[in-house]
Amino acid sequence: MKKYALALLFPALCFVLILTSGCASNGVGITPCTMPVTADDTYSVVGPAKGRAFAAILYILPVSEKKPAGLARDRAIASSGGNALIECTETYSLIMLPFVTLIWTTCEGTAVKVERKAEQTNK
Repeated sequence: MKKYALALLFPALCFVLILTSGCASNGVGITPCTMPVTADDTYSVVGPAKGRAFAAILYILPVSEKKPAGLARDRAIASSGGNALIECTETYSLIMLPFVTLIWTTCEGTAVKVERKAEQTNK
């Protein structure tokens, strides 16, 4: 009986080790401004902005939101009341398991309201 228990225990332990082994990573990056501002444009600072997004990938198939970096940026702009971000930073956490990759992304920056010269002359 002990031989059978040991024969089943070893594959079960290997299976548990495979499922629980993974890789984790964190990163920070500086992202470009979301809207180019020229010398003819004017802008006013609205305030700080922050947006978050999550993505899960099963093998190579996304099973949740796609492009979490873009979604986090868009959510930061939408929540701020501005129409662009400057001084942007992006942080992400990545956990890679044998069958699933999980990504959490946060975009922070300063929200601004940009007015183009063409928009100002039409008023």
